[in-house]
Amino acid sequence: MQLAVVFVLYFGAGKLGLAVPFTSSNVSPIWPAAGIAVAAVLVWGIQIAPAIAFAAFLVNFVSPVPILASVAIGLGNASSAVVAGYLLKRSSDFEISLPRLKDVLKLVTVAAVLATAVAASVGVTALTLVHTKVWAGYSSAWRIWWQGDAMGVLVVAPLLLTGRDLLRVCRGWRVLEACLLSIAILVTSAAIFSPWTRGRDDVLAFVVFPFIIWAALRFRVAGVAVAGLLSASYAVWGTAHGFGPFVNHTPLHNAVLLQVFVAVTALTGLILAAVINEREHIGEAFESEKKLLSESEAAKERLEERVRERTQELEQNAARLAYQGKLLDLANDAIFVRTAADKISYWNEGAERLYGWASGEVLGRTTHEVLRTEFPVPLSEILQTDRWEGELRHTTKYGFQITVASRWTTLRDHNGKSVGWLEINTDITARKRAEEAARSLSGRILTLQDDERRRIARGLHDSLGQYLAALKMNLDVFQTSNDKKATLASDCSEIVDKCLTETRTISHLLHPPLLDEAGFGSAARWYVGGFSQRSGIKVNLNLPPKLGRMHRDVEVALFRAVQEGLTNVHRHSGCSAVDVSLSLNVKHLRLEIKDDGRGIPQKRLRSLIEGAAEAGVGLAGMRERMREIGGSLEIRSDRAGTTVVVSIPVERISI
Repeated sequence: MQLAVVFVLYFGAGKLGLAVPFTSSNVSPIWPAAGIAVAAVLVWGIQIAPAIAFAAFLVNFVSPVPILASVAIGLGNASSAVVAGYLLKRSSDFEISLPRLKDVLKLVTVAAVLATAVAASVGVTALTLVHTKVWAGYSSAWRIWWQGDAMGVLVVAPLLLTGRDLLRVCRGWRVLEACLLSIAILVTSAAIFSPWTRGRDDVLAFVVFPFIIWAALRFRVAGVAVAGLLSASYAVWGTAHGFGPFVNHTPLHNAVLLQVFVAVTALTGLILAAVINEREHIGEAFESEKKLLSESEAAKERLEERVRERTQELEQNAARLAYQGKLLDLANDAIFVRTAADKISYWNEGAERLYGWASGEVLGRTTHEVLRTEFPVPLSEILQTDRWEGELRHTTKYGFQITVASRWTTLRDHNGKSVGWLEINTDITARKRAEEAARSLSGRILTLQDDERRRIARGLHDSLGQYLAALKMNLDVFQTSNDKKATLASDCSEIVDKCLTETRTISHLLHPPLLDEAGFGSAARWYVGGFSQRSGIKVNLNLPPKLGRMHRDVEVALFRAVQEGLTNVHRHSGCSAVDVSLSLNVKHLRLEIKDDGRGIPQKRLRSLIEGAAEAGVGLAGMRERMREIGGSLEIRSDRAGTTVVVSIPVERISI
């Protein structure tokens, strides 16, 4: 679309330029197409050059001019516009809307004076080579061509470059003023270049100057461009038809006078408009600076007030932070902050009291260098979480090892990036020692309980059992007497049998003799068999075929685990079968008790796993027995049943 528009405008302007009657062999004293070409390249770039070249070729080819000369003229005219556009755009401060004097001067110097020499040189040379007669000779033809292109640039290019400014200026009453100005220019031009004017003095041509100045004062560069175009058009028309002050000499001299008139009119108006525009901009800039200065004074006062308010606010914040810092120092806990590089950036007095290091001694150092932390899990796992709680082992300044309950919080910036950690540590060394002592005492109590059960069982078996056996033998003698005494003796004998059975059962349950005599395997088979008979629950016992003897504490712990596990199955699971299996590998001895019952509710299961007080003494005792011998207890449950897993290190099971 741009190529088509430029082609049509250039072709039309070219035909109009060649229509001037005193044109000689396509060398016109006014060539408005040159202004169209320069404006098009400045606005749309050098990609418009093909349209200019083709339009210039076609204008001359249909004139007619020999085809080779037409091609050369087309290339020369396009090159002239490209050179003008290239040189002006290389100037970084050139503005195509011509708001300043230096922009007007650059357009005149580069586009109207320098670049047009290219088209004049190529065109006149081409016409000379094809022996086309041009004016009176090469030099005069070159001068007329060059000045004609320059006049076209001065008259047409500013109008195209500033047309948008003209539309912006002509609003309201300005439209009427612009119409009056145009009519005045046309009337004045008609008075100068009309057949009714008798005056032939060259000076009369410049009567139009007041209106050019009017256009410059009121409508700036755009107004001057319109006024200059109207004046030049009428001057060309009048001179071409033999009217006005530029018809008293030879055609060449008349053409030169016409070009000088157009050049002086256009240059005067453009320069005057640019100067006025600059002065107006300077005045506006001065007023703007004055306003800005006034505003800056007010802004300065507001800024000073804001600074005072901000200073007061900062002082209040500083006082509040100092108070909060004192509160942190009063805390018994050690509180410190670590950067992303694990450097200590804050260290409260609680940390000084706990670890013995003063704040000045640790700031900027790593926590590992100061505290030599021992972690329960890999540090990478802790750093992946935003919050972490656990127990750590630290070493104080004096070499003492302490245990702390540590709480970590990740510190992040406004982008969510980790910038450090807040760590709060509470000394629980005394509590851990008390727990160890309580655990040791609990283990000792369980051992004493087993020993006491063993003595009670042996006492029931050896003393009370023997007395009951002797009593039964005596009652058997009475069974041979009369019928009434025999019946009574028989009843007593049955009661004694039941007493013997119950005594034996209680004795074996308290501490089965097989556990001491034959080991865990035999005791487990005996207990499982009796449990199945009493409860009606099928028990599948799987033991290693060559299970040897183990340490007495391990065998007792395993038997009590089976005893407690099956008791809980009978009381709570509602199952029909249970699997009890014992396996041994190179690292652990593993006992698993698994039923197919209803499972344990999640809340209850959580209490059992956490060892809450309401979880019951049976599982607590089982867990304590395992901890005493270095083992562990695990409970898993779902709707498919419950599984209790006991694991004991291999090195703890040897006798």
